[in-house]
Amino acid sequence: MKDSGSDSSPLAGVQAALVASELRYRRLFETAQDGILILDAETGMVDDVNPFLVKLLGFSREEFLGKAIWDLGFFKDVVANEANFAELREKGYIRYEDLPMETRDGRRVAVEFVSNVYLVNGVRVIQCNVRDVSARRRAEEELRKLHGELEERVGLRTAELAAANDELEAFTYSVSHDLRAPLRAVIGLSQAVLDDYGAGLPEGGQVYLRLIRDEGRRMGRLIDDLLIFSRLGTATLRRKVVDTRLLVQKALGDLRGDLRGELEGRAVEVRVAELPECMGDAALLRQVWVNLLSNALKYTRRREGALVEVGCEVRAEGTVFFVRDNGVGFDMRYVEKLFGVFHRLHGAEEYEGTGVGLAIVQRTIHRHGGRVWAEAAVDRGATFFFTLGTEGPSIAEREV
Repeated sequence: MKDSGSDSSPLAGVQAALVASELRYRRLFETAQDGILILDAETGMVDDVNPFLVKLLGFSREEFLGKAIWDLGFFKDVVANEANFAELREKGYIRYEDLPMETRDGRRVAVEFVSNVYLVNGVRVIQCNVRDVSARRRAEEELRKLHGELEERVGLRTAELAAANDELEAFTYSVSHDLRAPLRAVIGLSQAVLDDYGAGLPEGGQVYLRLIRDEGRRMGRLIDDLLIFSRLGTATLRRKVVDTRLLVQKALGDLRGDLRGELEGRAVEVRVAELPECMGDAALLRQVWVNLLSNALKYTRRREGALVEVGCEVRAEGTVFFVRDNGVGFDMRYVEKLFGVFHRLHGAEEYEGTGVGLAIVQRTIHRHGGRVWAEAAVDRGATFFFTLGTEGPSIAEREV
């Protein structure tokens, strides 16, 4: 026969579970890093308070117990009167996000105050959770202060940038008009002397005049490239859907006119694959294709069977356009210098150029939100790749 008072009875199990539950709650209550206040929901009297709240406010536990919450002086900024207490009992919840409380020594502490009504063994109690948010408020205030300082600095930098852009515009205008006019005169007069008096000049004099004329033309091209490069930083992008293949054909047409002497007598094959439409500024992208194709045609000059390929690949980052040639290539150790202004990997005496073309390409691609890079090997050709950003108008006009 079993002993009715045995510890293995169901009642004993329930009691043990209740004791364990009470112990866990008490441990949480005592060690919580938030203040906890337990009130009688009928009278508003404080039944219990945890050590954290006692330490936070500096009052003893005895100064809490047995007091109605609206009689506690440190809750002076809580609308803690009997009418609001009745509303809390009815609604079962109240919250103050930023409640100032006063400690025994007169300090003001910002807290988050949340009250909930719930049942314990059929008795309605109110649990008030008090979280110290003083550090958070100080951090927020510091952040607001820093944000204000940052806005002030941004405004100052914006004004400085606007002034710098104005100076750049003035410089660009000066270069465009004041510098090119005398340069055109030098080129024109050199050519006029050659045409009108060249036959009477010794061969050395004719050579010098041609050198003056040709260097003047080269300087003119350099000025044009520098103007394009400087304007790229402030130019407004006019993004439209562009027929890429047609744009490449137009760029090749431009080059056939500009490089008539360069291409004369050469066997150059240019293969243009099917190319998808892209979103971008047609005028700026046309210059990208002109510069990349011009490079490819220039650096295949020594190839008997020169080949230039234009195509695209679909990669994880999207559509990648490329221009590939079988020319002289370059050493990949110096690839980082490739897109710098005036950086050249081949001497000007071998291959003419201003040293700005690829810098224009890079700046244009970056303005479109894309990237440009190159792969090559010495005497085995080079390939230039670029991507374009995807942002643009939701409804775009079509343009070549």
